[in-house]
Amino acid sequence: MWLASVSRRSPITDRFLPTPRWSADQLAEGETLLDQLLAGCGDPGGQRSFRMNLTLCRHRLLTTAEVRRTGGGACAHGIAGGPVAVLWETHPGAASTRPCANPVRRPFPGEPVDPDLWLPIDCGRCPSCRARAAIATGEDARWTA
Repeated sequence: MWLASVSRRSPITDRFLPTPRWSADQLAEGETLLDQLLAGCGDPGGQRSFRMNLTLCRHRLLTTAEVRRTGGGACAHGIAGGPVAVLWETHPGAASTRPCANPVRRPFPGEPVDPDLWLPIDCGRCPSCRARAAIATGEDARWTA
């Protein structure tokens, strides 16, 4: 899986600009930048765009040739938490790719308290959190070599 992400800073304060406050033009610019960053990498037919509160992100599947170069034994290690919002995807993602239904909102380190800038901590109880936990503990065999 390829991952690219972009963030923005406010031109006024130079602090991070939370993605919920990005304009439609800023989101479109971010999507274009992610397309450019991933040009020539992965399979554009298998991708999703999602956001965290600090970054706009893109997951893109590996091509068959890229999978062969890994030796076919790639597996998930240190899986990250879920997204805050899935913006679009070319194929429906698994439960593990969905946002937590009831995340704990930890303030973003080093930044002033801001209702739009928080780190999502999985609740551990909703279907997406349980799916991520199964991958992280190795209970989900689809992600092992």
